[in-house]
Amino acid sequence: MNLEKQKAFIIHSAYIVLLLGIVYVSIKFLLPLLMPFVIGMIIALVFRHIIDLIQKKTYVKRTFVSIFILILFYGLLALIISIIGLKVFTYVENLFYSLPTLYETTIEPAIRKIADNLILNFPGVQQYVEEFLNNISDSIFSYLKTISSTVVTKITGLAGQLPALLIKLIFTIVSSFFFTIDYYRISEFLMRQFRGERREMMLKLKDNGIGTLGKFIKAYSLIITITFLELSIGFWILGIPNPFLLGALVAIVDILPILGTGAILLPWSIISFVLGNLKIGIGMLLLYIVVTAVRQTIEPKIVGQQIGLHPIVTLLLMYVGAQLMGVLGLLILPIIATIIKTLNDEGTIHLIK
Repeated sequence: MNLEKQKAFIIHSAYIVLLLGIVYVSIKFLLPLLMPFVIGMIIALVFRHIIDLIQKKTYVKRTFVSIFILILFYGLLALIISIIGLKVFTYVENLFYSLPTLYETTIEPAIRKIADNLILNFPGVQQYVEEFLNNISDSIFSYLKTISSTVVTKITGLAGQLPALLIKLIFTIVSSFFFTIDYYRISEFLMRQFRGERREMMLKLKDNGIGTLGKFIKAYSLIITITFLELSIGFWILGIPNPFLLGALVAIVDILPILGTGAILLPWSIISFVLGNLKIGIGMLLLYIVVTAVRQTIEPKIVGQQIGLHPIVTLLLMYVGAQLMGVLGLLILPIIATIIKTLNDEGTIHLIK
């Protein structure tokens, strides 16, 4: 009997490992490949209820309502991206092109002023200060020239990827139209492939997946709002112009795992120190520390509360997901865990006691 239980345990464990392996390979390789169609399906899900409501109120055919809503959506999206993208692109390009000139006209005179004050108070260190200034000037100037050309090259290289991005964009838009127009026909076709308990499980999986995704959006919207308030108040205290607009922009950057507030606040702090503005330099550094500490503290707790997982479990899943699958895994692994937990609590599956 014990041998039979051991065999059953081994088979069960092997099945789970195989299933996890399939999920990992699917997310890691298959999902990015099919991403235009995944996004198209998500767009169809988002606008489904709006289209249904308009169709019932106006008695207009679903096809025409779907086309109108999607054209309006993509038109507004293109307008917003064009306005913001053009301003950001122009600003970044001009900034990095002007870094060497900025150093010669602003940063170097500030360093020289600090050095002159040091020599005036301590004449014996003049030789060492002069040598240090020559070395640091050459190093900084060379570095700024290098980083300027590198960034501009990267921006230019991004233009070379536009054809591939354009192809993905076209497939995303086209698939979203097909998914939205024939949403119920596609859903019914997929459901017909399952019978009995499997059909019921797929319906619950779909409902739980959509519900969990909505909870994630709600959680990160709250996190962005908190970060926006922290940044706006910090900028206002420091006397930065347009603190709320700037706070909103940096909060959006903060939600991106690759960048974060450090991509803006730390360079701002360093430049302020170099220019001799200690108030702004220290203020930006403290603001970065506060925002980062609060974000790391509240993120697992808020996300965990929304999706029904303990904060430590959420933190563990986010870390493992990021290590295995990058930014995508940061979100997907907690979502999968939440769906499994919900199905287990409902008795659909029996994995967790």
